[in-house]
Formats: sequence, C-alpha cells, structure tokens
Amino acid sequence: MTIRIEPIQNSPHADAALEALLHESYVDAGFTAPDIAETMFRASAVRSRGVVLAACDRTGAMLGTLTLVTPDSPAKRLAGAHEVEFHLLCVRHDARGNGIGRALVEAALTRAETMGARGVVLWTQPAMDDAQRLYERCGFRRDPGADFSRDQRRFLVYRRALAPVV
Repeated sequence: MTIRIEPIQNSPHADAALEALLHESYVDAGFTAPDIAETMFRASAVRSRGVVLAACDRTGAMLGTLTLVTPDSPAKRLAGAHEVEFHLLCVRHDARGNGIGRALVEAALTRAETMGARGVVLWTQPAMDDAQRLYERCGFRRDPGADFSRDQRRFLVYRRALAPVV
C-alpha cells in the first residue's frame, strides 16, 4: 500500500476525516467515553496540541494520524524541557496491518529529531496491545514509575531517547 505522510491541512474535509478516525479508533473501540471525546477529539482541539501528521492513500483518504506535541505546547503533560510527546496514534480499522502505524511513528520520530528533541514520551492504555508492541518495536521502553490514571482509566508510559539533528 502506497501512503504519504504529511501535516494535516486545516479544512472542513480534513477535520471531518480526523474526527471520524479518532472516534472509530478510541470511542467505538471503548477506549474513550463519548462525552470526553466530544471535546477532546474536536479537530481544532487536536490541532492545537501540535503537529498532526496524517497518513493518506493515493486518493487522499486519511488512513491514520499521530499528533506530535512540541516542547512549547500547553498540551504537553509528561515530557521534559527537551522532549516531545506523541498523542492519539490511530489507524483506520480496515487499513491496519499495512505498516501505517509504524510509518507514522517513524515520520514523527524523524520530525522530532529535526526539531532538536532529545526524547519522546507517550502513554497508552493496558488493553492497547497492538500499540504497545508497535512502540516497543520502534525502540520505546516502559517507564512504569510514570504510569498514571485519569477518568478511571489507567495509562502506561513509554519513553524513547533521540539523537537530535542539529
């Protein structure tokens, strides 16, 4: 499958695709409550976190996204001064198994290194086994001391060091 990865455009079409994809991946799958998602997954709220990378097929259909939260973003929660965070990795259900998640992670890692970041922090839920395996294959390691709970859900924290390009 041929895909291209680039920052999402600010358009009604892209916003609708982003919101639908997040809803499918998090709400329909039972990882996020609908009332929380209504605000949290609004496209403008997601874009305000940082750089939203989208994986699109040849027709322009959005297959997956990952949000790179920059060091200066108010959405940053766990990252230190020279770290970035990855938020909301998702791949359309019917497109899984084609390397899209890995391509998004690798593109975001490259972008983070180019920005001068020294590390990446992310978190996932215990039931997100596929995501955990992907992160581990991409060099992330668990940081159990940083795990946390929010809205009656437990989150597992992962970290990866980077070699910034300067």
